[in-house]
This record gives sequence, structure tokens and C-alpha cells, in this order.
Amino acid sequence: MNLAALPSHKTKIVATIGPASDSPAMLERLLLAGMNIARLNFSHGDFPSHATNIERIRAAERATGRRVAIMADLPGPKMRIGQLDPEPIELQMGDSFTLTVDDIVGDASRVSVNFKTLPQVVRPEDRLFLNDGLVHLVVQRIEGADVHCQVAVGGELRSRKGLNLPGIDLGISAFTDHDRRCLEFALGAGVDAVSQSFVEQAEDIQELRDAAAALGKSPFVIAKIERSGALKNIDQILDAADGIMIGRGDLGVEVPIEEIAVVQKQLIAKASLVGKPVITATQMLESMTISRLPTRAEATDVANAILDGTDAIMLSGESAMGRYPEESVRMLARIAAFTENHRPPTRLDDMRAMLKQSGPSNAAQAIGALVENSLDTVPCAAVFVPTRTGTTARMISRFNPGVWIVAISRDHQVCQSLMFAYGVHPVHKPVDPDCWSDFARDWLREQDVTQGIAMLVAGPCDRFPDSNHRLEFMSIDPKRFVSQNAGA
Repeated sequence: MNLAALPSHKTKIVATIGPASDSPAMLERLLLAGMNIARLNFSHGDFPSHATNIERIRAAERATGRRVAIMADLPGPKMRIGQLDPEPIELQMGDSFTLTVDDIVGDASRVSVNFKTLPQVVRPEDRLFLNDGLVHLVVQRIEGADVHCQVAVGGELRSRKGLNLPGIDLGISAFTDHDRRCLEFALGAGVDAVSQSFVEQAEDIQELRDAAAALGKSPFVIAKIERSGALKNIDQILDAADGIMIGRGDLGVEVPIEEIAVVQKQLIAKASLVGKPVITATQMLESMTISRLPTRAEATDVANAILDGTDAIMLSGESAMGRYPEESVRMLARIAAFTENHRPPTRLDDMRAMLKQSGPSNAAQAIGALVENSLDTVPCAAVFVPTRTGTTARMISRFNPGVWIVAISRDHQVCQSLMFAYGVHPVHKPVDPDCWSDFARDWLREQDVTQGIAMLVAGPCDRFPDSNHRLEFMSIDPKRFVSQNAGA
């Protein structure tokens, strides 16, 4: 069976666009290599450069015929130290080191921070982390604008490195005034999705949604899980957001590093239970910023995230500023394609346990389980899902079926949002066909599939307005027998 026009991989690939990848030629190559989502990091660059990148991405989409979603990544309240001169400095265990909210040029004894309420939120004995957790500080005392610390774990420090305060209530919203300006620009420029950094509670997502609604927009919203506080509120965050991103860089500083693998698995499982897409991010192929090949550990890390059930895997510096952006995307695609073909099937008892944990089922959840169960009995070439909101397609996707879910929608934005869901191939069709079965057969024939069985998921908003959801099995060859099977 040859689904030649479809990607080789069902796991979606997110690539961050930057100086290494923002040329028109490279963007086309990234799409052909397997990029599904282009991430624009609003922590870097200015609005004119992002506008240019959006135009180039859309042009590459038209040139290649490959659908791509564009995600604007809002910076949130990223805390950083200020300028050091000279730099780098080397902090030694036992040294005294002061963080100040005064605007100064720092040295080996003192540095400024951009978080102006730092002296109000920290207490003696609090542990602070600099430079992705490589430098550990312990707060000794607070005097006015200064937080005096002792170095517990030393290391090198350069200007503008990050500051993490795990377990400390910052007393601020993740959605900042700068984020609001970024959101207004991004939505006006036509991005499909927005990811919010440093989310800690559902209210952070609601603030973003309210701001978007005031602009007359309703983007697909991804909550980035980067702070330990988000783990305590993950159920409410999942309810408020359309999906999550596991930001393992800052999260790996906020929680003990030995726990990060288990936390990742738990987050993926929770998101799968409620049918919300999850992106696994940070250092997936870090060595490919300078090497044509990843380490064996990195390849294993990517494969394990896929085996855990992640919907998408993300490149950051590898594609934004690395030497080998195209090779990095191709490598993710290769690892994904092989891993997906060797993924153990979802067992029926596992599925029942999954449904029991997720509580009472709605129609979309029930039909998703029914499709997965039916695929074990009737091997199919593809599952066709006419959908208005994308929910039913995502509820099928959460079982990571071995066949493509072809989601047909009148709504272009729904198609763009489904680019985040594992194994979902969105098809925009503004007008419903006269016969969905004929449409499915014709579509598969275009993919050079002429034999086998296809499954059509019908529901009250599609072919059967007065019925519950149902499944229809049909021969791809219209001359052969067609059977129907009532569903949920």
C-alpha cells in the first residue's frame, strides 16, 4: 500500500525558524523534509523580521503544496541577568554574589536582574538558579534592591543568562504586557497558533484567550509547561488550553533533573487522556547544531517520546541557528517513521483503563474508542472523519492508530489546528461532497491506494443529522461489497 503523497511520519515535527532557516529556499526544503509546524520565537527578533518570515513560510507552503501551521511562541516573564563586563565570569562555591534590581553593569560580585520584584518574593534559604541551572545560589539576606546570595554550585556566567526561582510564587501573570503586543501583531499577521511561556495556572491561558477575543480572534493555544507550579495545576491547565508543550529546558531546572523523564511521561499520558495534543521540546537533537548526526542518546530520547505517545517533537536551536537545519528535520522524520512502525499496539484492556480514568465519555470520546477497537478487527487503509471542530479526530488520534486519520473540515482554521495532532492529515473542503464514500474512495485513489477497506466516521453534524455517531466500512473498490456498522 503506497500513501506516497502523505508524510512518512505521523508524529508532527515543529521546527523553530531563525537565521539558519529563514531563507525562502531553506523553508521549502524544511517542508519537503517533514516540517509540519513552523515556530516563531518572539523572545528573539523584531516584528518586521517575524512578518517577513510569516510571508516566506506561506510562500514556501504554496510552492511545495505542503500544509504548515505557524505558531507564535510568546516569551512570558522570562527572568534574566543583565550585562556583565568583563565576561565571562567564573563563580566559585562559597563566593558571595549579589542580584540587584538596580540598573548596573555587573561584575564578579554583583549583577542586575530584570525581575523588579525579586527582593519582595524571595526569602533567606531560597535556592536560585542561573544559566540553565548550572550555577546554584542560596539567598542569605535581602537589603533594599539587593538580594545577597552565596554560591552553592559554581560555574561560568555570561550576560543575559536565565534566572530560575523554582517553587517560589512570583506573584505575576505568565501573560505580560509585552506578550499582549506580540499577540496582537502575530494574530494580525495570520499565525495559526500561540504558545504561552511559563504558564502556572489556567488563568494565564484565560488572559491570553480574552486578549485574542478582544481582537476578534480565536487561535489554537498551547500552554508551555516550564515551571514546577504548572505541575500542581496541570488538570486545570489542560482544561483551559488546546494543547501543551513540555519545555524541558526550564522545567529541568524547576524540578530535580532525575525526575524529568518521569514527569514527561506523566504529562504525555494526562494530555492523551483528554485528547489534547502535546509537544515534547528542548534538546531533542541538540548535538545537531554542530554535527550532521545526533548522539545515540538523542535518537533514543526522540523515539521514547514517540513511544510515550507525544503528538509532536520540536527543534529549537537545531533548526533556528544550527549548521544543519534540514538534516535535523530529516533525522526527526526518519526516527519517527521507524519508531511508529514498531510501536506496540494499544491493548484493549489498556484502552478500557484509559477511558475509565478520563471519566464519563462524550460522543467524540466514545467514537474515538470505538474506532480504535474496530481497527483491531477490520484492518483499514485510512479513517475518514468529517469534522467541524476537530474534536472527534483528536479523540481518535489519542490512541495513536497505525493508519492515517483523514480529517475533512469546511473550516480552514480547524485544519490548521489539526496539524498538531498525531496521525491526522487535515483536508480543507469548503463544501460537503454529495457522497462521503465516493469522496473517500477518490481521495485514496489519488494516493495510489486502490484495494482494501476504508472507515468513514459519521456523526450528527455530518451525513446523518438525526442519528448518533456511527462507523461505515467500505471497500475502496466501489464494485465490491460495502458493509455498515452502527457506532456510539
